[in-house]
Amino acid sequence: MRHIINLIGPPAAGKSTVIQELKLLLPFYEVLAIDDFCQQLKATTPEEENTAWNQLWMAALQANYCILESTGTSPQLSMILDRLWRAPGSNILTVALLASPRTCRQREAQRLREGYQPLTGLPKPTAGQRWTPLSELSVSLSLEADKLPAAQLAALLSNQLPPDFID
Repeated sequence: MRHIINLIGPPAAGKSTVIQELKLLLPFYEVLAIDDFCQQLKATTPEEENTAWNQLWMAALQANYCILESTGTSPQLSMILDRLWRAPGSNILTVALLASPRTCRQREAQRLREGYQPLTGLPKPTAGQRWTPLSELSVSLSLEADKLPAAQLAALLSNQLPPDFID
């Protein structure tokens, strides 16, 4: 069986930070972040971004346990999830990490002060704008990043996973 946690949320909501904490609880999960695939390819065009999504899909097919990380706003994510659903033995749980626009703006400013280099060349949602995931994504669980620290959010998520996601 393939177990996929699809973690989505606005830029600077804290997805990567929650994933770092989640990896302490679920070390057997592989993290597949679309931004990492785009950076590896130095993707600056829509075609290169499509290639990055295809590579993410191939990696997810090969993983028994993985966490997909994205903003949840790309049509490519919807296509990837549809393909993964059709693959025998796939279980997908979509989790939305929610944060207020104010929180996202504050975190984005902090990240930039700390030397974070956002991807360039591809259109991305801006931190602090109203975030709306793709309407066809079926969100199973929503977590409020404004209300709890990352370690508590990771523990809450881990505790709410179906049993077969943690065997």
